[in-house]
Amino acid sequence: MDIMRITCPECFAQFDVPDGAIKETGRKLRCGQCKHQWHQLPIPDEPPEIMEPPTKELETKISATYNDFETPPIPENSDIKASANIKTKSLPIGTIILVTLIITSIFGFIYGRPVIVAYAPSSSILYDKIGLHVPVPGEFLVIKNVGVWRENRGGMEVLAVKGELFNPSETTQEVPIIKGSEVDATGRVLATESFIPEAATLLPNETIKFEYQTPFPDEKTVSVIVTFSDEKRNSQYGY
Repeated sequence: MDIMRITCPECFAQFDVPDGAIKETGRKLRCGQCKHQWHQLPIPDEPPEIMEPPTKELETKISATYNDFETPPIPENSDIKASANIKTKSLPIGTIILVTLIITSIFGFIYGRPVIVAYAPSSSILYDKIGLHVPVPGEFLVIKNVGVWRENRGGMEVLAVKGELFNPSETTQEVPIIKGSEVDATGRVLATESFIPEAATLLPNETIKFEYQTPFPDEKTVSVIVTFSDEKRNSQYGY
């Protein structure tokens, strides 16, 4: 005997009733649990789903789609070894040398700036712009009241140079070697003379005088430019 399963629309309780108990016009039912009453129509039987066999066109599409997914080739042992060698290969020697040169140049540019400025004074401007100031000998001192003249001493012509060094800063400053450059009327340097002042340091707001003579000056000398030298103080220079 066929059984039909009925569900209460109120409490959703399910009951099995004989298939012929409910006519085509339906009948009134009452739930045995919640006592709800409703008019129930017969539940039609669902026809079984029939699977149609695939057509030839569908089989062709499936076959073409499957062929598009080709199985990747399995690498041979030689290919695997070559790939392993590539992964473990070290950096080229040229790259290592280039990186080493770059790092060395950077360190030399930063820590060797006093030497660089000594050979190329204009490079101090670049260092100042990037915040790496290079101390210049006598940068806090002032050369003033410079006088130059020719005179005869014991039958020998000399070029006499006098002047003053002043320390306007609030700290004691070292006195570097002074350099006098003889120039002609066009500004061309004819000769250079270096000498060491007696005082090694200058106190704040202190002023000292200096003087030196150059024997047998060039006859074209018309002036002397007095500056500070980058040379270290030693005993080979003097008045």
